[in-house]
Amino acid sequence: MSKYKWLFFDADNTIFDFDRSEAQAFERALARQNIGFSPNMLDLYKKINHQCWRELEEGKITKAELKHKRFDLFFTSIDQNAHIETFSTDYLSFLSQTHFLLDGAIELLEQVKKNHRLVLVTNGLKNVQRPRFARTEIHRFFETIVISEEIGHAKPQTAFFDFTFEQINHPAKEEVLMIGDNIHADIGGAQQYGLDTCWYNHRQDTGKQTIQPTYIIHQIKDLINIL
Repeated sequence: MSKYKWLFFDADNTIFDFDRSEAQAFERALARQNIGFSPNMLDLYKKINHQCWRELEEGKITKAELKHKRFDLFFTSIDQNAHIETFSTDYLSFLSQTHFLLDGAIELLEQVKKNHRLVLVTNGLKNVQRPRFARTEIHRFFETIVISEEIGHAKPQTAFFDFTFEQINHPAKEEVLMIGDNIHADIGGAQQYGLDTCWYNHRQDTGKQTIQPTYIIHQIKDLINIL
């Protein structure tokens, strides 16, 4: 029997297909600005967005600053004029309407729920995440859902994990496994907190990592093999 009684799941690109949602919302928001979409533009935005989220996780910028900065940098980079606030509002609205799940995610949750207690932990924005979650059946799997914007702390901050543990009456840390795709926020944060970790390396990242997860999987269904 698995030593883990609790499984902490990240949401985006662990349970939800965020890449698909992001692409759809980004293209629709660009259309509202009468700007044509191209995959190269999306790739550029992803790099900028990733860096802005890292700055947020490191406490260098606020959520409000992130919402503006990432699009300001993007439109400056492509030398296009756009109304940043309108674009941000449109993008988040379109994003909140998406609810694509990764293939096999529901089947996995069905299986692990039989012998584990589940918690969903996300650094997403509440006005995006809550509507997306409500459009799926995932609520029935999780005992609680923790969204960084709602509690004022984000992974990898200790305070985020402190809050989560308070919600579930402080189980022993050795009974908890954190599963996520973000090596810094999910894996690094949980590891620093004293938890075992499972890195869902779906991008097949072969670069040298300073953070060493307890486990690495390349398909979410492979989680079963380590429980």
